[in-house]
Order: sequence, then structure tokens, then C-alpha cells
Amino acid sequence: MKTAIKSFSPAVLGMLMIMPVSQASATDATASSRLTASSRLTASSGLKVKTSVAEVIGVREIESGKFEQGIRKSKAALAKTSNVSLRKPLLDNLCVAHLATNDMVQANQYCQAAVTTGKTSVVSYNNRAVMHYVLGNLEASLEDLDAASSFRRFQNMVAGNLKFVNQQIVNQQNILSNNDGLMIEEDLSLIANTDR
Repeated sequence: MKTAIKSFSPAVLGMLMIMPVSQASATDATASSRLTASSRLTASSGLKVKTSVAEVIGVREIESGKFEQGIRKSKAALAKTSNVSLRKPLLDNLCVAHLATNDMVQANQYCQAAVTTGKTSVVSYNNRAVMHYVLGNLEASLEDLDAASSFRRFQNMVAGNLKFVNQQIVNQQNILSNNDGLMIEEDLSLIANTDR
């Protein structure tokens, strides 16, 4: 699975979208050039992740696309606090920033920590669902999106992501069923050839 991540920065939302590589490069060549070839996904739509609702150190940098600076500031703030309510938004933001920089090992670490730290939130579940999708674990992505849909906030984002992941599953099933038909046809031709 290949992924292109394009960042947008409305001051309040700070979202990232996973979009087709051609669209990402057409709309912003610099953001596209930051990503490695192994990180690109061909998709007809996009998945959205969200930075924290809370105004915490590093969030503005992450929302404006200064990911390395935002990561550095967020990690420093995270190291200085043991208060769970302050750690959670930092973890959410680090999850988003590492997804944007295609550091999936770190994204996994921070997305998992965000879900398991403090009070559960739609943002944490949604972001982890996107991470699971990028890693190719559609089942885990759906589970997290189902959990995210139980909250009242950001339901347009969650519903859009859920629709996208479900469509990708349907597409994969269609491809598999088409391949099964080809395999059966191929097997029958082999039988026909051996009977002659």
C-alpha cells in the first residue's frame, strides 16, 4: 500500500489528507517531495486526521506544516509533564506529525499512546484508524472508526473516513473475487490441456 499525505492548515483544524499521488504533486510539489516513494497510496478520496483541540506547545507548528519543529517542541513538552490531561493532546499531535512525515514506527507509538492515555477521544481513535489504514490493517482501522463514531464531536470527519475505508474494503473484495475467477479459468484451461 502506498501513501501520499498532503497537509492543510486551517488554524482550528489542522488536518492531513491522504490523497492520490497525482493530486498531491499537482497541488503542492514541496509537500509531495517530502514523502518517500514507499509512502505513496493511490486512492480516489482521502482520510482525515486531526490535531488536538487543546492549544498546546507545538500544535501551531504541526498545523502549519513545520513538522520537525512541532515534533521537537511537542516531545520537549511531553517530557516535562506527567499530567494526563496535558499529555493526551501532545500525543495526538505527535501521532499526526509522524503520520505526516511518514515515520510509521513513531506514528504507531504515539497513536497507540494517545488512545490509551486518559479519557478516550474521537480524535485519538480517528487518528489511530488512519495510521492502521496506512499500515494496511483495514480491520483495525474499521474498529477504531467504529469507536470514534460513538462520540458526538467531529462526526463528519469520522463518517467520511468510515465511508472511505469501507469503500476500499469493497474494492479489495471485488479485486479478489475477480482474481478468483481468473484462477478458476486458468485451472480449467490447465485441466483441458492435460486431457488432450
